[in-house]
Amino acid sequence: MTTAITDLANAIAGLESITLDTSALEHEIELVTEMIANLDDYVPSTVEGLADKLAAAQAALEATSQDAIDEATKTLREARLNARTKADISALEELVAYVNSLDLRAYTLDSVVPVNRMMSKLTQAMNDEEITQEKVDELAAEMQAAIDGLQPNVTPETGD
Repeated sequence: MTTAITDLANAIAGLESITLDTSALEHEIELVTEMIANLDDYVPSTVEGLADKLAAAQAALEATSQDAIDEATKTLREARLNARTKADISALEELVAYVNSLDLRAYTLDSVVPVNRMMSKLTQAMNDEEITQEKVDELAAEMQAAIDGLQPNVTPETGD
């Protein structure tokens, strides 16, 4: 009987010594915690529910199986990798400021129309939190082309 109790006690001690590897999950939690601290830098739709996923991952640190920990790690990693930072719209802001500094009356109406049309597009784009960097770059190039197309008015010589 004593041997059986000793064996059982040793078996229980052996079970308690199983250690779960939470290092990958802890790393993901650290990265996502930093992202959440800077949430305004991300496209809102790509970080929706991220705080809830972080909370679930933190709860999974207490899991009793490696599978549960690994699954939580995978879920949080996918959420982190799906997050997209907002596009840098500074080029659009600079172009708008430049056009606003011009006296468009000094240019032909035909050459001003495309610039005005692009100003409207740029204003809309700068307010779009979901806009991609690719689209920002494309609009900046279109606006630059419109600016390059401005033609000065030619006034007839008055002979004064």
